[in-house]
Amino acid sequence: MAIVGESFRVGQAPFLLQRHAHAVKAAVELVHAGVTRTFALAEGKVVGFSSSSPEEELKPGLDPTEASLVPAIALARLVAASGEYRVVEPKAPSVPLALPLSWVILEALRRTQDLSPVLDLLGTNRPFVRAGGNLTPNVSLVPLEAFVWDRLGSPLALADLQRLLPEQTQPLSRAFAALACAGLLVPADAPAPKPEKPRFPPASPKLRERLARIAREGGLPALEADREPTEEELDQAQRDKEQALALLAQGGDERQAVRLLSRAVSLLPDPHSLVRLAEVEVANPLARQRALAHLKQALEMEPTFTPAWLALANYWALRGDTEKQRRCLENVLKYDPQNRDVREALLHLSER
Repeated sequence: MAIVGESFRVGQAPFLLQRHAHAVKAAVELVHAGVTRTFALAEGKVVGFSSSSPEEELKPGLDPTEASLVPAIALARLVAASGEYRVVEPKAPSVPLALPLSWVILEALRRTQDLSPVLDLLGTNRPFVRAGGNLTPNVSLVPLEAFVWDRLGSPLALADLQRLLPEQTQPLSRAFAALACAGLLVPADAPAPKPEKPRFPPASPKLRERLARIAREGGLPALEADREPTEEELDQAQRDKEQALALLAQGGDERQAVRLLSRAVSLLPDPHSLVRLAEVEVANPLARQRALAHLKQALEMEPTFTPAWLALANYWALRGDTEKQRRCLENVLKYDPQNRDVREALLHLSER
C-alpha cells in the first residue's frame, strides 16, 4: 500500500532517496518507462533492492561485489529521468544488503552520463559546505571528490571551484554533484551543524600518546607533538593543505605540494591529507619510510579509512612483502566485505 505518491522530475531521483536516508525503515519506489525500482532504506543504508527489469534483478547467490553495484547502476539510469515516486510498506528483501546510501549515490553519479539536470537543481553560484565532520565509514572518495570535500570546509559555490581548476571544469562538476547528491555537501544557507575546527594535539590522551610515538619514529616533528599550535599556525596549515591538494589535483609542482603538505599535516593532520602525501612519497625510495609513518598515522586516526589501507598495501607491494600486502587488504574486508576492488586484488594475489 502506498503511503506517499507523487511525480519526480529529471535530476531529482538521488535527492528523493536522500530525503528518506535516516528513516528507521522505508521503501522508496521510483517508476520510469514502465520499470519499477524499489530501494529499501534503513538508518542511512540501502538494505534491499528490487526491480521489474530482469537485467537489474538481484538473485540469491550473486557475487556480493556485483550485488552491491546493482542498485547504484539502477539509480544511475534514473538520474536524468522523470517518473512516479512512492513510499511503500517495506518488505523483507530477497537479497539483504547493507550499503551506505551515500556510497550508492556516489557510485551512481560517477556512472551517469548526463549530469546537467542535477547541476541545474544545485545551481552554479549557490554556496555549499561540508555536511558535518567526518566521512561515513566505508565511503571512499576519488581524488577530485576529495579535493572538493577538503575545500568546502567553508562555503564555496561550484563556480568558485571551477575558477580554481579551470582545466577540470567537467570532472569537477561531476565530483561536486556526486557529493551534494550523496548528502555530503549541503547548501551553506541550510541549517546544518558547523564542522568543528580540527585541533592538534587531540584531547584524547591515548591518541596523543600514539601520535607522539609516531613522531618519535619520524612521522612528524616531535616539537609539534609536545605543544599546541597557535590559531595563526593552524590557519596557515589549513591554507597550505588546500594549496597542496589543489596542486596535486591539477598536476602542478609536486615538490612544492609535498613541502606544503608535509608542513601542514605536522600541525593539522587528517587521514585524507596524510594518505595523499604518502602516495607521493612512496614513489620516492628515499621517502618511503616517511610514507609508512604517515600511513600509520592516518590509520591511528581513522582505522576504517580504506584509502589508507590500500596505500599501505601498495607500500608493502613495492617492498615485495606480499604477506603484509595481503593482510592490509584483508583488513578492509573486515569492515567492508563487499569491496569489489579489494576482493579482486586478493584473488590476484592468490593466483600468483
